[in-house]
Amino acid sequence: MGSFSLWHWLIVLLIIGVIVYAVMSSRKRGASTGELRGFGGWLILPMIGQTLSPLYSLSTLGNNLKIRDQFAALPNGLTAYYGENILTAAMLALQVITIFALYTKSHLFPRLFLIQWLALIAYIVLDAELVSAVLNVPPGSLFEGDVSKTLGPIVAGGIWSLYMFKSERVKNTFVRGSLSHAVSQRLGAKSES
Repeated sequence: MGSFSLWHWLIVLLIIGVIVYAVMSSRKRGASTGELRGFGGWLILPMIGQTLSPLYSLSTLGNNLKIRDQFAALPNGLTAYYGENILTAAMLALQVITIFALYTKSHLFPRLFLIQWLALIAYIVLDAELVSAVLNVPPGSLFEGDVSKTLGPIVAGGIWSLYMFKSERVKNTFVRGSLSHAVSQRLGAKSES
């Protein structure tokens, strides 16, 4: 369990490859105009975080699956278990939609990134309230220990959300239409081939 298997390395390399391909193809098109455009500069950092974020949600769901029996042994434990998994699945869905907006360069991406950050704050509060209410534990006791694990993503998400609305590169990169148009174009292209 403690080792990093070949499949894990392949997944990591695939993700890195997708990011490198997106950056390289974006730079070729925007280099002739001289303006900040495409996946490059500081935009790479939130792009990497956004691309990897579903892996964290999937690992949370996987870890919860392993400890289901521990939740079941507690009174009302399964309520907390299913509630936490529903919250995590909803967050995962929002992360995937935001990633799609990122890679299609939709004008909705900065707003979705902000919504995702606000959803993260709501997720933390709702999860803590759910677990504390169902298991009769004070909410403050759930955050004992390393507070940076909770506050770090909130602070980083706030900084990057501000960047999404202030950056010239973001304004010049995310200019395409709605997500539904991008989805219909992709589906139309696949049905023709």
